[in-house]
Amino acid sequence: MDSELFIREMQVEDLDAAMRLKSEEGWNQTRGDWELFLVNNPDLCLVVVAEEKVVGTVCSFSYKGELAWIGMMLVDRMYRRKGISKRLMHEVIQRIGGNQTIKLDATPAGQKVYEQIGFVKEYSLFRWVRPKGAFQWINPLPHEVLKISKEDFTEILHFDKKAFGIDREVVLLYLFKKFPQGAFLVKREGELVGFVLCRLGSKFLQLGPLIASNDAIAQALISRVLEDFHEIDLVLDLVEHHSNLNPWLEKRSFAKQRELIRMFIPPQATKGDIDSYYLITGPELG
Repeated sequence: MDSELFIREMQVEDLDAAMRLKSEEGWNQTRGDWELFLVNNPDLCLVVVAEEKVVGTVCSFSYKGELAWIGMMLVDRMYRRKGISKRLMHEVIQRIGGNQTIKLDATPAGQKVYEQIGFVKEYSLFRWVRPKGAFQWINPLPHEVLKISKEDFTEILHFDKKAFGIDREVVLLYLFKKFPQGAFLVKREGELVGFVLCRLGSKFLQLGPLIASNDAIAQALISRVLEDFHEIDLVLDLVEHHSNLNPWLEKRSFAKQRELIRMFIPPQATKGDIDSYYLITGPELG
């Protein structure tokens, strides 16, 4: 069977097949999310073809040529246990090269596979889901939460870079342009102290990234999203260092769903500030 499988770069014509694989796994990405990878990193978007159909995918987003984030690893259920994931991973890592930090967010099952390739654990994340129309906990916001405008982006990018470790202007602008009504910030004495962006996916509204100076600001930003979008299914991926927010999320009808493991291939030249990094953009983008 291996002789019938081959890897090539993804084409626009492959997106229907990629969306099919994504939907079969119940993932949240949209066609636009795939296009974000394909437009910006065409040589790092790969498919596996068997019997003239796409049966596997992987994509990587390179941030400024310094940090490459691997995601969208999908294999058709009929073609699993044939080493496809490992072949895709080795190919995309080879294409990324040795001059970038390489990271990904893995499931506990995937962690074992990635460890064999050389990845090590950095920390855990936990996914929380809140169904639409759930009980709404109403209380005054501790900080004034404002909508983000284009004029705020210079300050937002500087603030985000400190937390994430590298400039990710392309991704943040993509999120803002796709769903500007879900972009909020908090300022104190005229200085930015927190922001959140949201992504309207095929199943959920994903909160994140969320960068904040402290828990109260993070809670204010999440509360504003709840206030504006309580009739949409919500999902967020919380960094384990901020697990003290767990009881607060539970009171607002969020339920913990699963663990994700953030991993990297040593050495790690790109490292952010975990203290201010609350919610990730998504497992495929960091």
